[in-house]
Amino acid sequence: MKIAAVCCTFHRPRQLGHLIQCLLKQDYPKSQSELVILDDAGQYGNQQGDGWRLVSIAHRYATLGEKRNAAAALVSPDVDALAVWDDDDLYLPWALRASVAALGEAPWSRPSLVLHHRPGGALAQHKTGGLFHGGWAYRREVFNRLGGYAPMNNGEDQQFAGRMSEANIRWADPVALGFQPFYIYSLGQAAGYHLSNLGPHGYEKLAARESHPCRLVIAWPRDYSRPRILPGIHERVF
Repeated sequence: MKIAAVCCTFHRPRQLGHLIQCLLKQDYPKSQSELVILDDAGQYGNQQGDGWRLVSIAHRYATLGEKRNAAAALVSPDVDALAVWDDDDLYLPWALRASVAALGEAPWSRPSLVLHHRPGGALAQHKTGGLFHGGWAYRREVFNRLGGYAPMNNGEDQQFAGRMSEANIRWADPVALGFQPFYIYSLGQAAGYHLSNLGPHGYEKLAARESHPCRLVIAWPRDYSRPRILPGIHERVF
């Protein structure tokens, strides 16, 4: 199964360099994966690297839902599945492999656990409760059949999930299949403006920031090749 990680970005050059490194470190076959990024701040210029492609335009999409659909339309024609990757979070090396395994069981991959940084460098496990859109993946056929995301902000993800449920789209949990959680929800790591911190008008607030041309530095903030994941399920700190 060929899978594309799809990312929408805006004014997060440092985090975007971290995210591209996540793709480069994936243990899923390179020939069967890609990362497509859509920037609508015109901040970088179009560029590409080993398995990733960044489309940068100076045209702000009216809603995040429409931007997600536009980003999904940029993936290669032979892609079978789409994984949601957010530009302010991180993905461990088995993220795509775990998502594909779940998509072999059901059309929608929905992890039950998310990770969060703890003091000292360890990662704590928390229950997702069906939320945390940035860890989802789904088969492309389902996305197309449902017409993608609605033209709305900060809620387009759960509205899409509601339509998936109404259509009786089954989901599988990669954690239940034996994979460790792979999605690091980096609240507090995103230069103080993680979208979840910005409230119901977060997308519009980001638009008020000025764009400056910048160069991507593709690297992790630290080595996540063998992360230390704390045992047990911990109280959520976000």
